[in-house]
Order: sequence, then structure tokens, then C-alpha cells
Amino acid sequence: MLLPRVKCLVRPVSALRASYTTAVRVHRPTRSTNIPDISELLSTNEEVWIKRRPLPTTTSISYSIPTDPYLLAAKFQKLENEGKTEDAVAIVMQSKTKCQSDVLWNLVIDAYAKKGRLSKALRASTEMRRRGFAPTQTTFTALLKACALGVGEKSLPMADNIYRSIADSEIEPSIIHVNALLNVYQHKNKVQQIITIYNNLPADGPMAPTLGTYTLLLSALRRELNLRIEELKNEPVEQIVENGDNKSRLDIRTAHIKENMRNTFDAMITAWNSYTDDAARRIDRPDAGDTPLLNIDAYIVNTMLKSCHAVYGSNRALGRMGLKIAEQVYGMDKALNPGNANNTMSAATTQSLPLASRVRSPHRRNDARAMSKQEIINVDTIDLVLELCKRDVQPTKAVRFWQSLEKHFAGDLEPLKANFTDRIEKFRTQMSRNTN
Repeated sequence: MLLPRVKCLVRPVSALRASYTTAVRVHRPTRSTNIPDISELLSTNEEVWIKRRPLPTTTSISYSIPTDPYLLAAKFQKLENEGKTEDAVAIVMQSKTKCQSDVLWNLVIDAYAKKGRLSKALRASTEMRRRGFAPTQTTFTALLKACALGVGEKSLPMADNIYRSIADSEIEPSIIHVNALLNVYQHKNKVQQIITIYNNLPADGPMAPTLGTYTLLLSALRRELNLRIEELKNEPVEQIVENGDNKSRLDIRTAHIKENMRNTFDAMITAWNSYTDDAARRIDRPDAGDTPLLNIDAYIVNTMLKSCHAVYGSNRALGRMGLKIAEQVYGMDKALNPGNANNTMSAATTQSLPLASRVRSPHRRNDARAMSKQEIINVDTIDLVLELCKRDVQPTKAVRFWQSLEKHFAGDLEPLKANFTDRIEKFRTQMSRNTN
């Protein structure tokens, strides 16, 4: 089975050029060969060469240096957590190689990566190799994180080269590395590249998309959507024009901006549908082997709900899709009859349960327990849904949504109830008024 392709159709507004599209055929990506070692790459490839800053070798105060690798790593973490990164690294540089480990050097690289200090992270990876420690999966993940948070113009090509060099280190690239690369593209506002990579991922197996993959894809598309909405807001509503040609050109430009916004939102809906279909498919296939269950959390749902709110003002039909998303994930079961004191839910099959409830249900697969700990709904989620119900004058849906939460997500809802009691009562009152 192939993953549905996501197409992002954007018409360049400023030059009014022909539209273009990214729609890549789905196939398993092939790995490049003969990619140079990272240390060689830094000195031979001018396009991505980055000056490597030396690591500190002296500390601000005197420290004792543990001789046990585990204790040395623990001391590094303690100092790093206290904000003394340079001292922590200096201790590592002063320690003997036999007291070090690949875990320790990965901590050094990650410490610089979290601060976006790509040059230092690369230098740490070189020092790691010089001491005879081979890079691990964590090493490359941290280096890609440094590229994502780094501000230099060469961080993007460096990320591409780092990713391609994974195979040369006798490490099998994983979906974790793919997501790390997608994170780089997201930070650099490269939405088309993210779509291309996603479209080339297999639907099954260890390289199948994860929650992180879909979150990065939808977040990148949401940023693109916000840019289109901002363009539309900045267009003059009324403009004095001296001839019909200027007015016509303004109308064409506005039409193109609206088309861009619609196409980007459509790409988001396509990606969302791919995500939910994929999640449901994996639940229904407990024998899928090395394809993990696909989790769902409040953040990815909120990303879609915020986008629906953003487009509601200019396109109500698109904005209302947020209510369908809420119903799909959390339920607005029509068997829950609002206002009826004898509310009951008809017997439901597993397939008719809300998606978030199905994901959390007990399952024979080993990763079900870990997935159940994910935050499936939060205050922002409920607020976004209820506000959308208010904007669309849908009090009945608001109450049905709330009752579905009480039915399926009572444990998640309990600490949040006090925040919404008054609003739900107002919806009940409005609903009763409408039915009389």
C-alpha cells in the first residue's frame, strides 16, 4: 500500500508566474553511495564547509574529574544542566580517553546542538572520532538538531550531507533521522522539501511515518498557510485607481492569494486525512509486524484547529472543517441526545468510537501502553473547539462534543472541567432556546 500523496499548489503572487506543484510518486528512496566521512566532508566540500571552533580545555574553577565513564557522563550532565556547558566540555577534554564513552560525546554534541552552535557540535563529533569512538544513531540525530537550530546559511546543505553520510558509518538510517532532517527543513521554511520526503516514505515497516513526521509536515504547512493569510490581510480593500487595468491587476493578484491560501489548506487537509487514515489502518492491523502504532496527541489536533480558525473569516466552509476534525478525533455522537436527562449511548462497534479513544484502547501490541500516556486533549483543544462552535453558532455540537469527552475521556477531562462549566451551560441554554 502506498501513502496518499500531498500536493502543495502555490501560485507565485509577486511575479504572477505559472503555478507549480510538488507531487512526487511514492517509492522507497534509494541510498546514495560513496558519501564521504563527516570529517572529510568538512574539509573537502566548499559548499558546506563550516569553520570548526575549538572546544574549551580550561575550566572557570577547579573540578575533580571522575575516572569512571558513567560518573563522568553524570558529572557532565549535572554541569550542563546548571548552565556551565563550557566547564563541562573542558572536563571532558581534560579526561583520559579510557574514561570516556560514545554516550559522553553524544551528550557533548547534543549540548551544543540545543543551543544551535553547529560549529562546536561538528568539532565535538570530530573529537569523538579522534578518540576512537564511532558515531551512533544519537550522534547523527544531535548533529541534525544543531543544523535545525543553527542560523548559518550553510546549515541546510550541511544537514543534507550529514544525513547522507549516516550509511557510511555502518548505521541504518531510521525514521528518527528522517524526522530530524524534516525538522531542519521546517526551521528553514522549506515546505516543498518536507512534502517531497514525506511522499517518498513507505506506508509500512520501520521507516513508515510517525506522529513526529505528520506533526512536522502539518506544522510546516500551517506556517505556509499563515503566510498566505497574512498576504491577504495586507491587500488593500479599497484603492484609488485611475484606470481599469490597475483595478484588474489588483483583482487578479487578490484572486491568486486566495487560491494560494485554499491550495495550502487543501494540502493540510490531505495530510491530515493521510494521518488519520494511517492511524486507523494500523489499529485495525495488529499483525503489522514492524510497523508501530500511530499515536495521536493534542498538539497535532490543535495545529489543525488553529488553521481552521485562521481561514474561517475568509472562507467559512473551510473553517467549519475544524468541527469535523473534532468529531473525528473526540466524537460528537448523535446517539448522545443533548438535554435529555436519560442520555444513553447506543452500542458502538470499535470502528465507530472516536479515533483518539481507539488509539488509547487496550491492544495486544507492545507499544499500546506507552501511547496511552500521551496527552490526547488539553485546555487549548477544548477552547478551540468550543470557540469554533460559537463562531459557527453550533450550540448542539458544542454540548455533544462535551458529552463525548465525558464519556470517552473522563480522566483527561476531570482536571479541566472547571475551566469550561460556565461556557457549557451557556451552550445548553442557547440550545434549549433554539429547540423551543
